[in-house]
Amino acid sequence: MDAIHHEVWINAEKSKVFDAITTREGLDAWWGKAVAAQPERGYVVEFDHGLEDLMRMRITDLATNESVAWRCVSDFTDPRNPASEWLGHRLTFDLRTAAGDPALGWLAPRLGWDSAQGEAITILDFRHEGWPRTSRWHPFCNVAWGETLGGLGRYCETGDATGEGQN
Repeated sequence: MDAIHHEVWINAEKSKVFDAITTREGLDAWWGKAVAAQPERGYVVEFDHGLEDLMRMRITDLATNESVAWRCVSDFTDPRNPASEWLGHRLTFDLRTAAGDPALGWLAPRLGWDSAQGEAITILDFRHEGWPRTSRWHPFCNVAWGETLGGLGRYCETGDATGEGQN
């Protein structure tokens, strides 16, 4: 099985990023219409992405301000839908601060971040696991996740996932 893996550096506190990946308001801001979300293990988060049915993710692991893991429990049968391959996939969002990361001294100034200690910079380690090697949708979803997680970062940094509110 293959995985999609992205590391996203976000100029925001871990608690803010955690809220964005676990609350209805946060998820709604960067990944599409969240109709139900509670940060608790076993809860099924529901999204209305305009598909024929809701996208459902069961929270399998949760550590406040540290991580959340989902298991996809939606079964989309239309092979034209990228989510048609997601049933049973595991999605994990692990958070850590950039403090002490050797890349911080090089990366922060290039991104315009004035946080030499890195306490206010969160590194999101995202994985979407369970892809069969013959997957039709793995390459597409890899790019889509990169763009979507960029929106998560913008939302946490500016309150606007689209980046349209910036100069």
